[in-house]
Amino acid sequence: MPKLSQIKGIIFDLDGVLIDSEELHYLAWVKVLKPLGLNFSKKENFNYAGKQIDITAGELLEKYNLNVAKEKLVKQRRKIIIEYLKNSDVKLMPYARWAVKFFVKKNGTKLGLASGSVKEMIILKLKKAGLYSFFTAIVAGDDIKRGKPYPDSYLLAAKKLKLKPEECLAIEDTQYGCESAKSAGLFCFAIPNKYSRKQNFSKADKVFKDLEKAINYIKSKNLCLI
Repeated sequence: MPKLSQIKGIIFDLDGVLIDSEELHYLAWVKVLKPLGLNFSKKENFNYAGKQIDITAGELLEKYNLNVAKEKLVKQRRKIIIEYLKNSDVKLMPYARWAVKFFVKKNGTKLGLASGSVKEMIILKLKKAGLYSFFTAIVAGDDIKRGKPYPDSYLLAAKKLKLKPEECLAIEDTQYGCESAKSAGLFCFAIPNKYSRKQNFSKADKVFKDLEKAINYIKSKNLCLI
């Protein structure tokens, strides 16, 4: 079992942890599903928050017997989000910039990112937020065959950081992200948001209200993270 005292690298999820984009992602689903006769509610969206997009698309197609190819649905949704991001600023989650800089200042701590979004979308968000240069390794949904809740993204992120999974701390906001991190062998902090707070976070090692509380916990334990 991984121990927090062994941590040499931090692997963040992106949406809902660093970037406040969950509302955008939800509205993109609403826009692509409405012409198909499906009114996608926020309540139902709770069930899918944190899952890989193609997994969610496949489950929705099967559940509602929608007459559209999964690849087309995913592509339409992706296009909506990218066009929005190109013409708008991104909003950071509370304490996100401070948290990233806190870990960067810890000499030797490596930063990685494991997200279900495509790489184009990830890089666009990070550059707009001014965070891109801080990350040594970025794993996107198009880098792996199986997305969250499978362990693939975290295993690859740890490998890119040249660390063992048990030497990495994952910071997640969803049940499926936590399941992904834990099945990969990482220590995991969960920071639920309004879209994921009703999910089951029993797999997380620690659950916090926000990034500030998580880092204050690290400080209270005098953990060097190097």
